[in-house]
Amino acid sequence: MKKEKWNWNKKFNRLNLMLLAGICLMAAAFSLHGSPSANAEETSGGMQELEGKRILFISSYSESFVTVPDQIKGLSSVLTPKGISLDIEYMDTKRFSGEEIIDRFYESLTYKLKKLPVYDAIIAGDDAALQFAMDYQKELFPEIPIIFFGINDKERAKKADANPYMAGGVEETSLVENIELALRFNPKAKRVVGIIDGTLTGQGDRKQLEDAALAFPDLEFTAFNASECTFEEFGKKLEALDNHCIILFQSMNQDGTGAYLELEEQFAFLRKHTKVPIYRASVGGIGDGLLGGWMIDYEEMGRAAAEMTCRVLSGTPIHTIALLEETPHYHIFDYDIIQKYGIDQKLIPEGAVLFNKEISPLERYRKLLIGAGIVFVVLAIFTIILFIQNIRYRKMQRELQESHEQLVSTYEELTASEEELKSQYEKIEIMAKHDYLTNLPNRLHFLEELSHELEIGSYGVVMLLDIDNFKGINDTLGHVYGDRLLQEVGERLSGLQDDRMFCARFGGDEFLILIKGIKEKEEIQTYIRSLQEAFEEAFVIDEIENSINFSMGVTRYPKDSDNLDQLIMNVDTAMYKVKHNGKNNYIYYQEEMKDEIKTKKELEGLLRQALREGGFYLCYQPQLEVETGEIVGFEALVRLKDCNISPGIFIPVAEETGHIVAIGRWVAEEAIRQLADWRKKGFAERVISINFSSKQLRDREYTSYLMELLKAYEVSPKSLEIEITESIFLEKDIQTMEFLEGWKASGLQIALDDFGTGYSSLNYLTYIPVDKIKLDKTINDKFLLPGNMEVMNSIISLAHGLKLKITAEGIEDYDKYLRLRESGCDYIQGYLFSKPLIVDELEKIYHLNLLDKLKKELNSDFNH
Repeated sequence: MKKEKWNWNKKFNRLNLMLLAGICLMAAAFSLHGSPSANAEETSGGMQELEGKRILFISSYSESFVTVPDQIKGLSSVLTPKGISLDIEYMDTKRFSGEEIIDRFYESLTYKLKKLPVYDAIIAGDDAALQFAMDYQKELFPEIPIIFFGINDKERAKKADANPYMAGGVEETSLVENIELALRFNPKAKRVVGIIDGTLTGQGDRKQLEDAALAFPDLEFTAFNASECTFEEFGKKLEALDNHCIILFQSMNQDGTGAYLELEEQFAFLRKHTKVPIYRASVGGIGDGLLGGWMIDYEEMGRAAAEMTCRVLSGTPIHTIALLEETPHYHIFDYDIIQKYGIDQKLIPEGAVLFNKEISPLERYRKLLIGAGIVFVVLAIFTIILFIQNIRYRKMQRELQESHEQLVSTYEELTASEEELKSQYEKIEIMAKHDYLTNLPNRLHFLEELSHELEIGSYGVVMLLDIDNFKGINDTLGHVYGDRLLQEVGERLSGLQDDRMFCARFGGDEFLILIKGIKEKEEIQTYIRSLQEAFEEAFVIDEIENSINFSMGVTRYPKDSDNLDQLIMNVDTAMYKVKHNGKNNYIYYQEEMKDEIKTKKELEGLLRQALREGGFYLCYQPQLEVETGEIVGFEALVRLKDCNISPGIFIPVAEETGHIVAIGRWVAEEAIRQLADWRKKGFAERVISINFSSKQLRDREYTSYLMELLKAYEVSPKSLEIEITESIFLEKDIQTMEFLEGWKASGLQIALDDFGTGYSSLNYLTYIPVDKIKLDKTINDKFLLPGNMEVMNSIISLAHGLKLKITAEGIEDYDKYLRLRESGCDYIQGYLFSKPLIVDELEKIYHLNLLDKLKKELNSDFNH
């Protein structure tokens, strides 16, 4: 009996050993499956050799630009474990382009490099950074290795690779693969449209599109350049594209007027104006309306650049490293867009990432469930064996209980993992609905809140607050200061919020405010006063004090509208009305404002048609020498054909819409052509003056354009005079002075128009290179009266003391002419002698002495 019991225990122990061995084998299998592999190439010696090295990464863009965080992540993943420090400088060329931003970045970096130890290597990210490194290599980075990556322009990359201190790789956006992918999804496509702009990156994008076209001779390729028109016109071009088109989104940062869209705004623009899938080879846009495609892996690209840098710092000669032309990619698509356009999911490449596709619980916990299933099956098998062998042993029951507790523990771990995933999702959702800079709710969150209010039929108020002159603060104190200021504004708005008030950042320096459950003006005024009081105290940042004003539009729902989009349009319209009326105020939306916008749109269309169909003409008003009465020149004044619309109405619209640039060029060419025509007819040489708007400062090639015209028509620069006003100095002082100095150097004459209407005219005369000042009609009407002549005499004496000539405008009375002559005024212009005339009428009096003509007319009137 004892022997039998011993044998049974021996068997039972053997089964326990088998169970233990099975569990150990499972644990080992899971351990091997889940443990990360060691990197055999990394040695402690190599780590110590590079530890303490310093690298400067120059990014072409800003830290918030969509590709940059991935680039930095890739760089840091290689450099940080090796003990290499990484400093970063952002050029921000997506939002700000041109020589001025490069010069400012150069000055800032030069200052920092002088104060810091010499870097061991430089990494340049994207085209603008590489071009900067090439331009200033000798001055800033002499004999320092420079590694570049993400370069769109292959020719630039090859030129840099030829430099003995440079090596790196190009960014091949693989347009060919994306077009092949699009043809797989849509075999009926006949045309490929590449969306680009006129920036440095856009130029590289155009070249890549042209190269891709060579691989598809049966397809029509077109580049849509956003910088050749306004965004409104560009949207209409996109709306015309049908299902026979493949759209490739490459770059679309600026339109022809210089207006800039953030990348998120570009995605929203494309989503609104297209009705076919949009493919993208670069990062961004997935989840924002773009289909996706064969996209660049910017994190992997950053790792490759960092590894190349480590090779150079470890002793590999940089000139021996070949140009890296392969770009890492992966397939990624928006599942919502795939379903929207009915794309067959069987055509999607294997292994592609599908954004927005819900993951089933079975897929999410597949590994854990398999593991738990294996454990359960093994335990069940052994339990059955033990149950069959020895049902009498209580010990087996305890072991089964322990196994059950282990399964419960596994289940609890699964539950904890699910809770952790839920917590992370909630955190991501909060981040998606809040502004990264001010921590206020963002535009998306605001629109959701307002949409809910409208759905439940509630009532309330929407306000749009825009900080006055914020651009000037950014330009003078820098964007870091501007961001700090926006954060403080956000804090003050947060402090005002109650259970009715909801504040959000709309974008830039604009903030949206929702006040729920109010409709009486008295209640609304209470909130407006609290906003005004919040801004009364000056903002002090880095010991710099700034008093901030704001312009604000106000609209009520459902009184003004119960449509979300219309309410946003209403409040935007009202806010811009305040801006045009002098800023630092607020205004309620009125239905009449729609008519103003409609009129402005109609006038804008009229101007566009006039530019396209030759709908402008020039009148010329004579300018006389006061003493002799001889005509010395004419002021060219633009008019609309077949339209009795005053320039005082259509010129401000032209300035606001950017059409003033094209109109200004047309006026210049027409005036110069007229000078050449009069010369051919044998007319005596006269000077024509043309007006220059402050908004024409964006036309950087204006001066060279004038010089080409003068050369083409063989007209002397001395025959052309450019009239400017004080408002030109409110735009960009440095650029303004560059224009003026360029004109003077070219021999053009400059006149300061509307003198006396501003606050700083005398100050401007001390440093701007003008030849003449024109006294405004208002100052002439005021001081050309008996008893007030002392002021006029002083102004004329001051101008002559500064070696300037004087022209009096708007003179209509003979008595005023006599007083001007007594005061020593040089020139006169006004209806007393002649109104603005068309060319045929002007040529009849071209050679006449208008003073003699006037005296004869006065004597004739007296005799009658």
